Amino acid sequence: MDSSATQPSVDNHHQPSISSIPSDDEIRTKAMALLGKRPCQWQLNVCKASLTGFQDIISISATGTGKTLTFWLPLLFRPQGIQIVVTPLNILGQQNVDTLAKAEVKGIFISSKTATRKNFEAIASLQYRVVVVNPEVLMRTEGGFQTLFKNHLFADAIISIIIDEAHCISQWGSFRPEYRRLGDLRHLQRSPAPIMITSATLTPDALTDVKKTLAVHDEKLFVSQCSIDRPNINLAFRPMLNSRSSFFDLKFLLRDWQPGQPPPPKFIVFFDSIPESVQAGHYLRSLLPPDYRDKVKWFNSEMSDRFKAQETSRLTTYEIWGLMATDSFGMGMDVPDIMVVVQWGAICTISTLWQRFGRCVRDPNLEGTAVLFGEKDHLDPERQKK
Repeated sequence: MDSSATQPSVDNHHQPSISSIPSDDEIRTKAMALLGKRPCQWQLNVCKASLTGFQDIISISATGTGKTLTFWLPLLFRPQGIQIVVTPLNILGQQNVDTLAKAEVKGIFISSKTATRKNFEAIASLQYRVVVVNPEVLMRTEGGFQTLFKNHLFADAIISIIIDEAHCISQWGSFRPEYRRLGDLRHLQRSPAPIMITSATLTPDALTDVKKTLAVHDEKLFVSQCSIDRPNINLAFRPMLNSRSSFFDLKFLLRDWQPGQPPPPKFIVFFDSIPESVQAGHYLRSLLPPDYRDKVKWFNSEMSDRFKAQETSRLTTYEIWGLMATDSFGMGMDVPDIMVVVQWGAICTISTLWQRFGRCVRDPNLEGTAVLFGEKDHLDPERQKK
């Protein structure tokens, strides 16, 4: 791991004395006792940087390696502290809150549906240790958060504002403009809390863009950068042997399954088009007996949050076998035993591809396969011969 840090020359309520920073052993002991997790060294470093009060933090590591744990570790040592997490997908926000509840940490996800006066009053009175929110609600003009940031009790309790899946600032800012406004958080707070930037797929260009958007400066920055390699995922490329619209090349996912046989390995197929994902789902369903066709489902932005949460749970418990998905399942979703991930056709960026492949075998004790299918017309026969 490469890490670097510089001590900022600031003195505010977000910066405790160095003597109050716990040791590695103290963090591990509390994490095991209260969260049931044993942090790695890079997670300890990020936790201590957050507690020390470095103005900002960049944390880059592979999908499934525990970036989220670094969000919660500082709470163990700041009993009145609050973490604000900015999430790109509503289902991820609720997933975070549900995970915290198991550790008896009280959190709340604020969406357009839950942005009520009652909930903001509860947040202002520090009833929640973690507040998860999407950019649209966080940056709403004259919204509840702008009022919260003016509340001294609430503002003083903020440990950091965490931008989860921060590559979305660069990739989605054109059609989700509130991502581009996140830098305004500096001006909404009387004494700006540190910002933590996390991702597995921040390219150098994207990182430069994100830092500029969020007004992050190198002289007030702690950086933790680990390998983004996933050695338990076998990567493969397959040319489409049949027409793209037939989806015949996806037949291998069901392995000619018949009732009485063990279910096929869990799978996700990613598409860049919702209609294409639905058509592929119909094809795979047609290969199954009628009573089993609901073992394959769709997962995209046209589905309700409730449906997506339900189907994620059903995939986790093996009630369904596979999903035909778009980016709605492309980041952060924590199903540990998806054995096969397929990308159907070439996509725009390697960053998006790696996020999608990162849904494969998030349990490090398992070994899975990620397959990119490409159309034969896009292949170079002469290069293949070489």
